[in-house]
Amino acid sequence: MDKDLADNVMRRFCVGDIFRRVALNKPDKTAIIYHYRGEKRGEFTYAELNQKANRFANALLEKGIRKGDRVTMVSYNCIQFVVYIMACAKIGVWITPLNFALKSREIKMLIHHSEPKMVIVEDDLSPEILAIQDELPSVSHFVMINLNSETPLPQGWIDFDDLCGESCSDDEPYVMIQGEDVLTMMYTSGTEAMPKGVLNTHANWHACIMNAFIDFGTYIREDSVNLGVVPLFHVAGHSSLFSAMTTANTTIMLHRPEPPLVMKAFETYNITDANLAPTVLANLLQAPDGENLIRRLFGSLRMVNLYGSPTTDAMMEKIMGLLPETAFQNYYGQSEITPLGTTLKSPDLLRKMKEGDKRFKGAEAIGQSHAMVEMKVVDESDNELPPGEIGEMAVRSPAVMQGYYKEPQKTAETFKNGWHHTGDLAVMDEERFYYFVDRKKDMVKSGAENVSSLEVEQWIARHPRVAEVVVVGIPHPRWIEAVTAFVVPLLNQTVTGEEIVQYCKDGLAGYKVPKKAVIVEALPKLPSGKVLKRDLRMGYKELYGE
Repeated sequence: MDKDLADNVMRRFCVGDIFRRVALNKPDKTAIIYHYRGEKRGEFTYAELNQKANRFANALLEKGIRKGDRVTMVSYNCIQFVVYIMACAKIGVWITPLNFALKSREIKMLIHHSEPKMVIVEDDLSPEILAIQDELPSVSHFVMINLNSETPLPQGWIDFDDLCGESCSDDEPYVMIQGEDVLTMMYTSGTEAMPKGVLNTHANWHACIMNAFIDFGTYIREDSVNLGVVPLFHVAGHSSLFSAMTTANTTIMLHRPEPPLVMKAFETYNITDANLAPTVLANLLQAPDGENLIRRLFGSLRMVNLYGSPTTDAMMEKIMGLLPETAFQNYYGQSEITPLGTTLKSPDLLRKMKEGDKRFKGAEAIGQSHAMVEMKVVDESDNELPPGEIGEMAVRSPAVMQGYYKEPQKTAETFKNGWHHTGDLAVMDEERFYYFVDRKKDMVKSGAENVSSLEVEQWIARHPRVAEVVVVGIPHPRWIEAVTAFVVPLLNQTVTGEEIVQYCKDGLAGYKVPKKAVIVEALPKLPSGKVLKRDLRMGYKELYGE
């Protein structure tokens, strides 16, 4: 190793180094127990994963892939996905995962934008790539992950496992890496417009990892067992993986987070940390002997991150009463902040949920800013607002992204006056707790009034027979946009649209009441759990006539 490289390795911010260190210190500790289609597929130690990552990294280098090149992954959660992440982190290759739900047309658009040299795809998803293979000029290598043992390897393709087999060198690959070098390029969900490629650096991810132990260190322990169901193509999936691996935790990784398989995982393993949607818990309460079922399934949990549809303080109070040893927290974050933001922790959760409901018209209590984040609320002229006034959240942090790939204008728009502007509306109280009001783009402009979709959602979520709700603005010949609710009833319950509208009339100002409430079996969602409001707008654009 030459002197410049040796000096670099001695003091750098490089996420790949974290994996090497944990493998040195805890080589025999179980890192991941992997389940595919409901069956256990393998148990991998930190030493075994690090060896596979080294082999894969060296194979990439042999294929001519270098620091700064992109390698795209399209897959559900699997061991190969983890090896890919670790290997790219070691040699400075940009981790560029795509949502496994995307179709050929959408994938082609993003590959043309990111210009990867290699595309890796899970066997079940390979038809989407095969359909556009001849239209991807930047791609030199196509790789298939063989999980189902049924799909034949396409001609000219490489089997992933051959790139980390015994024939590949398992020497540690050392490459010059600086903290400001890009580690991940993840595309925003595109719920409103064309997805943007968010560039998060090694230093950004170090800030995220350090923040996990500053803010949540009480609960992150070496004996923690995590449920790995957050998709690894998502920034939250990376965050969970990096935090677990830094502390040498064990992760129970499921290929797909299907509810019966998630329940089976809770029954089989002593899971201590998980991400859960309040809707799941609310539906379980409706099951026979629901309270005891929740105690039995989730009694080992020490920490739960809440996500998904809004819930009521009464529901959370009941759930927390059933699991008194579990710390619940509501987390707000963005890909652009890798993915830091705020957390509302158990000691204050119910108190601030009630304050958001009563004082701030149903705004979602999201807590205080993380230790590595400084946050304020600003008006349209970028002036800081005092407590109680609604404005846009702006942050500065070592976790703020480098920018949007090939989007200098959009990057400049969000980076104003030395602050990253989130595009999210919030209000702060006197204790510097924040309350999420809405996405700026999700405010419904009904006639002359602006309506917070979240406020209406929070009210409808209080209805005793509602499991999930989302509110959007649908084009209307008179009102420009009509406040429109889409409601999923609780399991084994029924509710009508007319009931929901009347319920809103009883508790909301007239201009906030939905013109219609549409009852649906399920809401269109990304694998991350985020509701695709654009799909509802497009699918129901003629609900009120042309």
